[in-house]
Amino acid sequence: MERILLKPGTSIKGRWYGGEYRVLKPIGSGGTAEVYLVRDLSDWKEYALKLGGDMAGVEREYKALSGLSSIDYIPRVYVRDDCTIEGWNRYFFVMEYLEGENLKMLCRAGRIPQRTAVETAAVIAVICMLLNRRGLYYCDIKPENLVFDKKTGSLYLVDFGGVVGERQPVTQFTPVYDRAGWGRGKRIADEGYQTFALLMMLVDLLLGGIPDVGRDFGALRERIGKTRLSKNLKKVIIKGLEQENHSLEALVSDLRRALCPAAGDGDEFNRCSNDALINAGLAASAAFFVMVLILIL
Repeated sequence: MERILLKPGTSIKGRWYGGEYRVLKPIGSGGTAEVYLVRDLSDWKEYALKLGGDMAGVEREYKALSGLSSIDYIPRVYVRDDCTIEGWNRYFFVMEYLEGENLKMLCRAGRIPQRTAVETAAVIAVICMLLNRRGLYYCDIKPENLVFDKKTGSLYLVDFGGVVGERQPVTQFTPVYDRAGWGRGKRIADEGYQTFALLMMLVDLLLGGIPDVGRDFGALRERIGKTRLSKNLKKVIIKGLEQENHSLEALVSDLRRALCPAAGDGDEFNRCSNDALINAGLAASAAFFVMVLILIL
């Protein structure tokens, strides 16, 4: 279906609930939908509006998000409606606007400190465990889908368009973080798939990118082994990527243990210019992490 890109100033009016929203600017794109910063003309507040031509996909993501209102670090959703734009039926939902940047953008200028990267991976693993317990498997794990909100200083997981049930095919993924693409397992939703994606994301953050080895897993393992990462952290990463560890709970424990001897290694990595914001987000996330870890363990 043809994608329609809206210009600032365009109005979107809901067919069923009558809400009217003015587009301020595009703020994201993925799959078959676009995300815009909009102003609700009834209360003049700013929101994020996700608009797409796939009714089933938009509805699925809205239902997933609306059922997660009790979990912190996930955007709140408010309204789901339809509209007509340039003669085409389009489907949208309105959600909380996060005034921040994703992790990829924050660290574009340099490598993220080792401790910060490991803590981030641990927090995301815990959030995934919470979602899994509700039957929702988030598999498109990557820095672009992690947003630090300037207003709250907290970490948020965004883009739930590819969430599926346990053991179902993974429909939205990023090739470099995809277990199947590296020959390490099937493209189905389980904790092993999430563990692999989380650790590939960690490698990306720590090394300033995934090593250019094609899809040669042996070469990737060798390159990781030659890095200046701590011995314990390299062991955790390689173990998880080899799929010897399929448990998010075990991964969190391994990452936390790896942090202790690695705590002084942060100076080996260049800090990105927004590291203060990242650490503020993790400080807020830490209390959530500890609370959830107590409940799980």
